[in-house]
Amino acid sequence: MVGIIGVGNIGSIIVERLLETGKLDPDELVIYDRSLSKTLKFKDKGVKIASSSSEVCEEAQLVFLAVKPQDAAELFRQIRSCNFDAKTIISTMTGITIEKIQKATGCKRVVRIMPNVPSAVGKGVIGVAYSAALTEEEKILLKQLLDSLGKTVEVREKDLAAVTALSGSGPAFVFVIVEALIDAGLRMGLSYEVARELVLETLKGSAELLQLRGNHPGEFRHLVTSPAGTTIEGIFSLEREGLRGSLMKALWDTFEKARYFENYENENNADKD
Repeated sequence: MVGIIGVGNIGSIIVERLLETGKLDPDELVIYDRSLSKTLKFKDKGVKIASSSSEVCEEAQLVFLAVKPQDAAELFRQIRSCNFDAKTIISTMTGITIEKIQKATGCKRVVRIMPNVPSAVGKGVIGVAYSAALTEEEKILLKQLLDSLGKTVEVREKDLAAVTALSGSGPAFVFVIVEALIDAGLRMGLSYEVARELVLETLKGSAELLQLRGNHPGEFRHLVTSPAGTTIEGIFSLEREGLRGSLMKALWDTFEKARYFENYENENNADKD
């Protein structure tokens, strides 16, 4: 039995993907959210709706904690009496460390994950950090479950702030870039539909080319950059306007904010157990 506490944006994506991919049958899932309305659509699909967080923990062997970090202290109080000796916790909570979760719950097998928005269509990338108690076999079984969201990448826990910046927040930056490219197409006289299709297919094809060939991006950039041609003119404009530096700065600022939360949440929750 798999349990999910918190059925907001991330929690609902996890429930939907586990069901849509057939990784789990509805009767293998038990979920809880303090807002009952968020769980009703899954009740119609046959998923069991628990009456409390502790009920989820009592019934499930694998428990997803998908609440907001600021709600962690209250959640830990609610599930403190549960016996986690034979269970595994998977947390999506930013800034709440494995050690913190272990201390609050008594659970030794703890996993932290950082999924992103494309997980909603099974095309996400999920940063994963494991506690030392998990065996390789347990990691493989867990990865098979998380494959419903997309590709999993194992990282050190201390690198989750970087994962948050690159892949967690990354889609938002990609959407801004896509919007700008489409707007440029509109300015050049293309319809929205044509500009959108050209941009999305160009991004998709470029990403797939890099993934399949494994080349450094700069190699392919030079393949389409002829002397005194149109592409180098655009590249020069991008460099002159500081696009590269702006993107790097945006990601660094995001990383610093994520790193701040890693420290802030644990310092401020230290005395709330």
